[in-house]
Amino acid sequence: MDSCCEPQGYDRVFTAGVARRDAARYRRSGLTRDPQRVVDLYRAGEVRGETVLDVGAGIGDLGLELLRAGASHVTAVDLSPGYDDVAASLAAQAGLSARVSRATGDLAARPGLAEPADVVALMKVVCCYADPGRLLAVAAGAARRHVVLSYPRDTWWLRLFARGSALAGRWRRTSWRFAVHPERDLLAVLEREGLTVTRRERAGVFTLVVTTRA
Repeated sequence: MDSCCEPQGYDRVFTAGVARRDAARYRRSGLTRDPQRVVDLYRAGEVRGETVLDVGAGIGDLGLELLRAGASHVTAVDLSPGYDDVAASLAAQAGLSARVSRATGDLAARPGLAEPADVVALMKVVCCYADPGRLLAVAAGAARRHVVLSYPRDTWWLRLFARGSALAGRWRRTSWRFAVHPERDLLAVLEREGLTVTRRERAGVFTLVVTTRA
């Protein structure tokens, strides 16, 4: 497994304790809404492909469910090493370790962390990344068929929450921030890389988008 010490301080926010809580929730009630919709769309054929690159994979639950749904291999990339042990345990318990690769690091800064894949997923990732345009450009370049992503809606009250998270980040001495980016800016990056929006769903504070290569 590749690893590197990234400067953003994500390991102070996304810790092994967070990973254990996420795993307990997953074992208890399965995927949360947006990742589950990705699996549903995969089963329905709207998202297609044998290989998956899961960016900001966390405990790797989306990847495991996509493998169960028919994918052949998942590469999981995350900035924080705090998820690694829990993710490995979940994959082993599911009997899927041989079909999962994992790398720790910043994909935007180190595109070589992962090989191209049919489907690239970024679930609630761009809101936690300082330069989402750069990350999405790299993700799009790695996608043979689809980029699937979710991001917070651009509302005044979420922008207010984002400002609060910035203050909390300074107090915790980490450069991690929650950010709300204009939807048009995010989608424009993918469009420049040859991807077209084929599905958009809104539920709660997040939007789920499927983009497809022509």
